[in-house]
Amino acid sequence: MLKQAVPLGGEEVSEYRMAREDYYSILGVDRHAPEREIKRAYYNLARDLHPDKAKTPEEGRASAERLAVISKAYNTLKDPAKRAEYDAATASGSNQRASTAAVPRMTAPKPGAAPPSSPGVKGGKPSENSPAAAQASAVGASDLHAQRILVAQRAFVKGMEFWKSTDYKSALPFFQTAADNDPDSEPHYHMKLAVCLMKTRKSFMKAVEAAEKACQMDNYNMEFKFNLGEIYEAAGVLSKAKEVYEDILKWEPDNQKAKLKLGLLKDSIRGQQPESILAKVFPSIFGKK
Repeated sequence: MLKQAVPLGGEEVSEYRMAREDYYSILGVDRHAPEREIKRAYYNLARDLHPDKAKTPEEGRASAERLAVISKAYNTLKDPAKRAEYDAATASGSNQRASTAAVPRMTAPKPGAAPPSSPGVKGGKPSENSPAAAQASAVGASDLHAQRILVAQRAFVKGMEFWKSTDYKSALPFFQTAADNDPDSEPHYHMKLAVCLMKTRKSFMKAVEAAEKACQMDNYNMEFKFNLGEIYEAAGVLSKAKEVYEDILKWEPDNQKAKLKLGLLKDSIRGQQPESILAKVFPSIFGKK
């Protein structure tokens, strides 16, 4: 738990400095982690503390207390201004630890001496199995990964241009390119792809797969869940859609869109069976499917 600010020696000590755990440590991320990594870490932790997973009231209370700590850390680090304030408040301890670290000393080579060489380097070129060659290979793979991320970003931006004009058919291949080139970083790529697949009726199966992946990556994004529910409805999997809307209301009891959808869905499910029976008995009244 985080302690509140208390007076110490005539001065108030920030609650940040009094925290038993560092906010970055709570979320399990590096101090220089980007916002999306912080967000993903929070959602992964919150998923494990979901109310449905508590087996006893005591476990539920413990999970709620831990979730409060995690949420406080996340709400601070996701906000750039609050994160900067937190970093400034906790920087003195980090700087002090860093100053005590041993710094390697560099010595100048003797006049006429040959420059130092790396292990495995012959004739100015690294051998295939040398550490230098492995490092070069890693750099090459890193460059390729960076290029694919850039392709994904550009494709997503182009897809959004068509999305804003509701031209889902033209947006579809760009979102597909974004999701293919950067499948593990941005859940928005997969959700936009899923909605386009639903809107254009290309493949409900692929739409469900893409939407489920987006929700797995960003499991507490209620807008994503709502989109998934709509895709389940469009695919005719009404029981799954009902589960999704009910899950939204567990986290946001006042979510009006989910309430409306759930009410309509229950009426639809109740009305399906009698109508289908009557249609079989009196096909001339209800028409042929």
